[in-house]
Amino acid sequence: MRAGTEKVAFIGLGTMGGPMVANVVKGGFEVYLYDADPERASILADQLDTGAETRVHAARTPGDLQDCTVVVLMLPNSAIVRSVLLTQDGGLQLPLQPGSVIIDMSSSDPTETVSTGAALSTHGLSMIDAPVSGAKARALDATLAIMMGADDEAAAQRAIPVVDTMSRSIYRTGKLGTGHAMKALNNFVAAASFAAASEAVTAGERFGLDPALMVDILNDSTGQSFITSHVLGPHVVEGRFASGFALPLLTKDVRIAESLQRSVHHESPVCDAVSRQFGAALEELGDVDHTEAFSYWNTN
Repeated sequence: MRAGTEKVAFIGLGTMGGPMVANVVKGGFEVYLYDADPERASILADQLDTGAETRVHAARTPGDLQDCTVVVLMLPNSAIVRSVLLTQDGGLQLPLQPGSVIIDMSSSDPTETVSTGAALSTHGLSMIDAPVSGAKARALDATLAIMMGADDEAAAQRAIPVVDTMSRSIYRTGKLGTGHAMKALNNFVAAASFAAASEAVTAGERFGLDPALMVDILNDSTGQSFITSHVLGPHVVEGRFASGFALPLLTKDVRIAESLQRSVHHESPVCDAVSRQFGAALEELGDVDHTEAFSYWNTN
């Protein structure tokens, strides 16, 4: 499908969803914005409307989405994704026509994605999972990395032009759910790196090393990673604590990875330990930037 031949519903207009949908509009699609806060959808629609031809609409009710053939979701978790799409008894919450494609770009639980996809298929709808990596900066400039899982190749081909407006690279991971599995495992690796780097900096500082010097050495040595290059210096050593990735969301992803490993009967001592570390920080700190966990660990 060429840009403009599908009407796209975009549900979830938060930190990531707002800049992502802006790029879908730039890609030439007619877009209907829908959010738990209708005012947010209305404000964003006004910001994105060029005025020449109205291709951005603020949807206030599910009924406003009835003409959409592709639905993109960017929501906090898979339970919310399911509640937006399906009623308790498995009926449709949205008035979508058979043949429509659902693209879940949230960080969802892969087992729940498979279950939701199966329920949607009974209504003639195809589900794609396409979670993202790259945080807000890459959402803004349309360079997100996408991990896409799909059982229906025809549906995937319809999803790709929409997803492509938001991304630098689309990785086809396999069957439905594999995209969400990959996202959780990626974020577990990132979380493990952050926990290890925080532990090292704390120990080094207590021994008399300068934390800034430690970061420089790590980045010129075998300990270098995305965390040491882009997170440890500005958000820990310099004390900004503003990476844009919330502690509850990263903790959720680590727990999804932990659950996934159990589901495939794999012992995961590292993942279990990282999950405990982040869980303890979350219990103490609540909804803060994930880099704030360093401060909690540093005092314990």
